Amino acid sequence: MTVDHPSRADITLAEALSEYLETLKPEQRRFQEAYVRKYVEAAGGTHLARDLSGARVESYSEAQIKASDPNAPDRVAALKAWFVFLKKRDYTTGNYGINVRARKMPGRPAGSVATRRDESPVEMTAEGIAILQKEQVELEAQKAELVKAIEIARSDGDLRENAPYHAAREALAFAEQRFKKVEESLRRAFVADSLDDGRAAVGSTVSVTKMDEDTQFHYQLVSAREANASDRKISVESPVGKQLLGRRAGDEVAVITPRGQVKFRIDGVAR
Repeated sequence: MTVDHPSRADITLAEALSEYLETLKPEQRRFQEAYVRKYVEAAGGTHLARDLSGARVESYSEAQIKASDPNAPDRVAALKAWFVFLKKRDYTTGNYGINVRARKMPGRPAGSVATRRDESPVEMTAEGIAILQKEQVELEAQKAELVKAIEIARSDGDLRENAPYHAAREALAFAEQRFKKVEESLRRAFVADSLDDGRAAVGSTVSVTKMDEDTQFHYQLVSAREANASDRKISVESPVGKQLLGRRAGDEVAVITPRGQVKFRIDGVAR
């Protein structure tokens, strides 16, 4: 059976996004998807890719990406790679990635936006640190592959219209930014000593009962870097996590949420 695909002239941003995500490796997708999807949602997923313009992309960039945002380099790299893909597939007439940049805060001279390095230690689970170490190794290998890809693409001649060359460069920039963030996280990370006094700490699994519904949940307290709602891993910096941290079985806590106050009873704490 023949499946009809939208023509290059009629493809929407949402359709193009689905195609793009399929081209990414798992680690690339993990850290690029949120940034690109946010752009597509803001621009309108039903809008045609061909209707994009440099002015519209620049307007989004100026409004949404600030140089003071610690994730700005990742956001810029992810969007640049996305626009290279659109141009490579001929979904757009130009590479609008050149219009993506982090907006500098007013009143500061160009080039003076420097963020002070946070030297404070970050408590993490042993599992979380192991995941970061694995990612660091994978990123190192990925960077080496991309350097080779750039050299191969460079040998094809004119770099101005060399889509594989530009795509590889953008991917390398993203991988390098991500590698630096992982390296920084590992430099600051430590596993705290286990406590035997029954109090909940980073790494603890806390069983709680939501008192108004008499329903039980199990949460693992983790660092903000490891938080994953689908796995019920909650950050100790989140409203619920803050209230559970340091508590023992039998304690009751109240959490303020957008829907009002929610009361929990701690049923158990396991390490």
